[in-house]
Amino acid sequence: MSRNVCLVLCILVVQGASPGVAQPPLLKIEATDHETVSATITYETRARNCIVSRWTTFLPEPPELPSQTCVKTTSTPTGKVVAEKSPLARNVRMIDLQIAKPAPGAEFKVRLEIRATLRSRELVPLAKGESPPTVTSLAPTEKKYYLAPSNLVDFDAKPFRDWLDAKKLRLQKNEQPLTLAARVLEELRDDFKYRYDELEDKRASAVCTRAGTDCGGMTNLFVAVMRANEIPARALIGRLALPRKPGAMPTDLEFDRPHARAEMYVEGVGWVPVDPSYAVATKENPVTAFIGHDPGDLLVLHVDFDLRLPFPDKERTADLLQLGPYYWVAGRGAFESVPGPNGWEVTTAPVVK
Repeated sequence: MSRNVCLVLCILVVQGASPGVAQPPLLKIEATDHETVSATITYETRARNCIVSRWTTFLPEPPELPSQTCVKTTSTPTGKVVAEKSPLARNVRMIDLQIAKPAPGAEFKVRLEIRATLRSRELVPLAKGESPPTVTSLAPTEKKYYLAPSNLVDFDAKPFRDWLDAKKLRLQKNEQPLTLAARVLEELRDDFKYRYDELEDKRASAVCTRAGTDCGGMTNLFVAVMRANEIPARALIGRLALPRKPGAMPTDLEFDRPHARAEMYVEGVGWVPVDPSYAVATKENPVTAFIGHDPGDLLVLHVDFDLRLPFPDKERTADLLQLGPYYWVAGRGAFESVPGPNGWEVTTAPVVK
């Protein structure tokens, strides 16, 4: 039995603020252990003709976050946990195998097992007379990273800047970040339809020119708007804690259950969850229902995009490690891979309150 734990965060009224500057509302995040999840991901691939002497593969190493705790990950082969080379130095799992007897048709199989407690989160007002607890500010390195453009969150690109101005999504005088977040979701709801396409260009500068995209595209767009307005924001990349739908095909959303959500950092509150695609898909609820609400059903594999992976020959960038691993091989002959079956199995259990 897991003990029910609440994490309470809040937003502080700033003492001595300049006249005319809107004061933030007194809010806090309440997080509660929701369910335990046990997930198994398997990958298989085979070299058709190349005589492989070495496989090097990178897999996600799910982190501890406000939305998930008690994370334990194991793999077969075991591999080791290393830090990728971006300023965030996120942990990834590297498996480096030397093949004892290289031969054509070598197979590579890997199994990743993840256990975690997922947490639901709600943004709620402080009770009357309630003292706000202390919230740790972002480290300078984190803040700089979560305010900067990236390959997918390219808010410095002209098509995105033109779109931002056309939609009037600049932070207004005295406007709170949470109010801007609601305006962004309203624009997405008005202009976009949900459309899953694993292979589409999900750069914010490309997404803003279309009328439909998936959770990844909408998350990139939301994060780009926040960062363009100097509000730290990031993406949570993972899979919903749901098994495959019977009969689903590899190109279906229900096959590997990929999902992406956003978080925006509000000083004094911490990371506030935002789900842009749910706001677009569920129009019977106001957009504010998707700000500061996390049902605790997403197993986060890693935070944000653009992981810089230290392969044996050189560093390479991976947009994400959500549906498949990144690998490198050494050997003789032209390499052509034949993907094998990939597995996704998950079981959950509610946390007993």
